[in-house]
Amino acid sequence: MKYIQKIAAVAVWGFASMLLLSCNEKLEPSPSRTGEKPAPVTSFEVSSIAGGAIISYELPKGGDLRYVKAVYTLADGTARENRASIYSNSITVDGFATAGEFNVDLIAVGVGEVESDPTPVTVTALTPPYLKTLETLAEDGNLEATFGGIRLRFQNETEAPIVIHVLARNDHGEWEPAQDFYTKLASGVFNVRGFPAEEREFGLFVTDRWNNRSDTLTGTFVPIFEEMLDKSLFREYNLPTDTWQAHTGFRTPQVLWDGNDRVEVTIFHTAPGTGMPQHFTFDMGVPATLSRFLMYSRLNHEYRFNHPKVFELWGSNAPDPAGGWESWTKVGTYTSVKPSGSPLNEQTADDIAYARAGEEFDVEDQAEPYRYWRWRTLDTWGGNSDVALGELTFFGTAN
Repeated sequence: MKYIQKIAAVAVWGFASMLLLSCNEKLEPSPSRTGEKPAPVTSFEVSSIAGGAIISYELPKGGDLRYVKAVYTLADGTARENRASIYSNSITVDGFATAGEFNVDLIAVGVGEVESDPTPVTVTALTPPYLKTLETLAEDGNLEATFGGIRLRFQNETEAPIVIHVLARNDHGEWEPAQDFYTKLASGVFNVRGFPAEEREFGLFVTDRWNNRSDTLTGTFVPIFEEMLDKSLFREYNLPTDTWQAHTGFRTPQVLWDGNDRVEVTIFHTAPGTGMPQHFTFDMGVPATLSRFLMYSRLNHEYRFNHPKVFELWGSNAPDPAGGWESWTKVGTYTSVKPSGSPLNEQTADDIAYARAGEEFDVEDQAEPYRYWRWRTLDTWGGNSDVALGELTFFGTAN
């Protein structure tokens, strides 16, 4: 009996295998029915936009119509297809590498993917965002030497996702990648650091999400000398009016210069509910003129929770022992910026990478060298009433 059952099982398996093999040639499901061929799109208007166009049209008649698509080819030969449902009467074509006229086929598609005859449309694209951004970088004053490298100012008025690529000549005269900056911000400033105070040629180009690439803009600059200030000299300098309170005993300002910059536990963390604004005071050991500093947030808390968003830096050489502010000078007010510009609690991989590399802030108006410093947090990304920081790193010159 068991033998007969085994034979029956083999037979059933064999029959099932034959069915699978017979279906192997066509794995995708077929449409339940094939509709009538849609009429072509015959009435349309074209509006030009940066790097593309918006085509508005009247939908052709017919109950079998499912969507309208635009088919065209980009500069690198890539065929592109954009679709719009029957609940819309416009479609966007984008990704063109230059301004100019381009050919697009507008096609109505019905049930069963039955296509209408194509309607040829000529669109006029305006200068695409990545080239407009390059134009702003080329304007006077938007590329300049700064401490340890060069500073770039850009505009990206359509807030398109772009990448600014910076190159630098090495000692053998060869181009090497220096830094890539990913952004959707309408405008911004960023710095490329890590170079000695020696004449060097830099280059930059811009790309977009369709891999369109601009020409390379070049210039020769002499970075301004700076050095990282010696963290071994830093000390807590607690004053009576300091408002911070440690969340736990070991999460005091002392950990902010221990050399561990991407950390989740060994962090400065103030007690929840302690309120804003709040500040702490520290001693650099020697008077210093700052050029910039890096702020590292708590690991896995980037751009949310108690990550500082708006804060101030104050300096003094003779702090009031009672903790008053009269002996302090405000060096600057700073705002943490998320490169993608995405809403709260949304951050891209590039945002996280930027924060973990250390958010950089320039110090531009320091009147004199200061030894003692106050960090005053005004707001956090999550609106928290406590603050968490992983590390602070300062650059400039010790006096």
